[in-house]
Amino acid sequence: MTIAIVEECPGPSPHKIRRRLGRLLRELGYAGHGLSVCLTDDEGIRRLNRDFRDRDASTNVLAFPDTPLALGQPRYLGDLVLSLPTVEREAAEQGQETGYLLYFYLTHGLLHLLGFDHEKGPAEEREQEEETLRLMALIRHDP
Repeated sequence: MTIAIVEECPGPSPHKIRRRLGRLLRELGYAGHGLSVCLTDDEGIRRLNRDFRDRDASTNVLAFPDTPLALGQPRYLGDLVLSLPTVEREAAEQGQETGYLLYFYLTHGLLHLLGFDHEKGPAEEREQEEETLRLMALIRHDP
């Protein structure tokens, strides 16, 4: 399993990200599959959101399952992009630990790569939320 980390902004240990995502992939039956994670800033994620989703605003996480790397690579799931300043800001607003919210969004994004889509409707939103919380319980105390 290959989990590539691109740090445009300094963030948590890439080793911790790989270990926790690896655990989630094994739990979900995708051991041996790869993906990439890009840690960026608000401007970087805003540009991607504008260029690929026609939404000219920053956001916390984007998931791209159909990247050029993923096409024709059945064991490559896609790319996740997180804005670290947005995660930090939202954590402060919600009274959450930044690390918890970062892994929450990574888990949420991973589920998007696997086909979950909360924007389809209330039932799908509830399903993705429940699965995100279930998976977070598995990695919450992972050092």
